[in-house]
Amino acid sequence: MATDLMEALHAKARTAPQRVVFPEGADETIQKAARRLSDEGLAAPILLEDPGSDDERARLIEECSHLFPDMSVKGLHRRLRSPLNLGAFLVAAGKADALVAGIQNTTQDVILAAMTFIGMQEGVSIPSSMMLMRIPGYEGSEGSLIVFADCGVSVAPDAADLADIALSTAHSVRVLLGWEPRVAMLSFSTKGSGDHESVTRVVEAVQIARERDPGLLVDGELQLDAAIVPSVAVRKVPGESPVAGRANVLIFPDLDSGNIACKCVQRFAKADAFGPFLQGFCRTVSDLSRGSTVDDVVGASVMACVHAQGLKRL
Repeated sequence: MATDLMEALHAKARTAPQRVVFPEGADETIQKAARRLSDEGLAAPILLEDPGSDDERARLIEECSHLFPDMSVKGLHRRLRSPLNLGAFLVAAGKADALVAGIQNTTQDVILAAMTFIGMQEGVSIPSSMMLMRIPGYEGSEGSLIVFADCGVSVAPDAADLADIALSTAHSVRVLLGWEPRVAMLSFSTKGSGDHESVTRVVEAVQIARERDPGLLVDGELQLDAAIVPSVAVRKVPGESPVAGRANVLIFPDLDSGNIACKCVQRFAKADAFGPFLQGFCRTVSDLSRGSTVDDVVGASVMACVHAQGLKRL
């Protein structure tokens, strides 16, 4: 199934190769991945091996400075000496379709560059990340696939932040995977079975998410089994729920639980984890692990290409 999934994403990427900018273009792993992406018709890589000449930078700033009226020309010149900032700038200016970075830069640095130049989706205030999990033996509403969020960015989200994560993940799932998201907001409690401020926070997040997107299928608070097992949902969840027992998106209450759950499933169930995929930005941004292999970079770039394609169809 993992092979089938990646083959399907590769096929989608080839239908309309996107321009992917790699700010860490001098890195050998990035260079090898870029060659594969180009040779296999998956993407049109843009490698930034240095911040460019002063003349090139000046031309870009003159051409695109109107996009950043709050930044002085002097400030843009200084910021764009960083290849990471320059890559984000190229995406914001429409000269690249996706930013893929992180093999030499921290996640925080990638996020900061994206927030500074690319910006957030309308109505979304925080970045987050999603993981696409392929779990052997699991038979859910999307077969062996399910999405976890947030497993890599937001440490202690409040109710509004959790709603942001739910909405961003639903958007990512529609754009990247073509699913109709059914979002479960997870807790140790199901529909009042537990009483704690953390439960109240999840309930408030569900209310906020529904108010902001009335068409979104979202429910909570739900325990994990009530979210994904139909027979448990029937016993634990009163009334009708469009999500309980059939969730394909799991929103964890904090980074501790999301990260631990992701790694538990990877190690104990021998699951494949695709991501983390950054979300909440106006354009496509993908973060790499410092230890990424060529295959990892190619996989992340293919997901970024398919996501960028989906954004253009909206």
